[in-house]
Amino acid sequence: MKDYSKKNILLVFLLIVLLFGSAVYLYIFLQKETKHQNTFTSRHTTCLGGNEYVDYKIEKSPLGGGVVQIFIKDKDTNQEKFSFQTENIIESYHPMELHKCAIYVIKEFNFDEKKHKPLPGYSVELWRYQYNDNGEGEKILAIAGEDNSGNFIVYYSYDFRIDPLERYLTLMKGYLGSSDYGIVIKGLKTLNDIFVLEMTEIERQHPEIVGNISFITGVGNIKYNGWSDGGRYFWVDTHYGAVRLGFIRIDTTNWKYEIFPAPQDVLGGDTLNVENGYITVHPGNVWIGIAEINEEEKERRRKEGIGTELYIENLITKERHFVDKTDEPLWYFKPKWLSDTELEYELPTGEKKIYKINE
Repeated sequence: MKDYSKKNILLVFLLIVLLFGSAVYLYIFLQKETKHQNTFTSRHTTCLGGNEYVDYKIEKSPLGGGVVQIFIKDKDTNQEKFSFQTENIIESYHPMELHKCAIYVIKEFNFDEKKHKPLPGYSVELWRYQYNDNGEGEKILAIAGEDNSGNFIVYYSYDFRIDPLERYLTLMKGYLGSSDYGIVIKGLKTLNDIFVLEMTEIERQHPEIVGNISFITGVGNIKYNGWSDGGRYFWVDTHYGAVRLGFIRIDTTNWKYEIFPAPQDVLGGDTLNVENGYITVHPGNVWIGIAEINEEEKERRRKEGIGTELYIENLITKERHFVDKTDEPLWYFKPKWLSDTELEYELPTGEKKIYKINE
């Protein structure tokens, strides 16, 4: 009888262990399934939603280059919805661009940061990161690297611009003085050249604006890149040192271009409104570059009662508007376009004001 009871107890114990083990297994299995489902649903769609925006943070990597963290956030709550990061970002004033359906970055590989020289296999590449690829990305263009013989070749300058609709990629090739120096616009899908404008052609029409080509960039705004909002026009400028020589506007509807010599005294700190063609002007201002001489010139002007004025001039119509003035000589108003019609600027007191174009 006792043996029979012991067998029953053992059987019940084994049954309990079996049931407990099954429950634990089922729990773990369901947890894995739930985790898998959560991982899958956290994958972002290809493009940003209407209530989303992109934020970023670039940090210096101890191994060289930069690390950029990308955050997709809700516009209403600013809460992070999705994020990823990528490395080997080139050190540059404009290393990346944020767009609706992708992020574009210039990456640099095999570069000795300490000795500041390229290593075997060195390359500079343009990469695209779509919002649904979990940070994997894809190389879309070689900017510089080694050929089959190990010779280093620079195909394009380390700069680029993407239009707002992500149809075109703008690059610069060559250097001032080379026969091929100029602007190249490629189709972003095919990477075929759609438009090429070389400095030799510009020189035949307007020799007075021959200089280094620069892409338009808004101070502190990585999204501002020389393209008009709808992507119809693309603007570049030419300069010699701090002096702006001229501006070129390319029309993507017919691939024609217009050249506008810069008004007198337009310097590197003056800012262009790419929507309407207004450029800020500080008449009489000069760039000296040597602090002591600059202070001497300020003192001379101060004694003669020469202050600083700020104007805006339309490159297309040549219409000029007075904005403001100060008694401070050689003052830089730090102009910044807030919209098509609003210009923010700063007085010597630190006060910021807004000028509105009434048209």
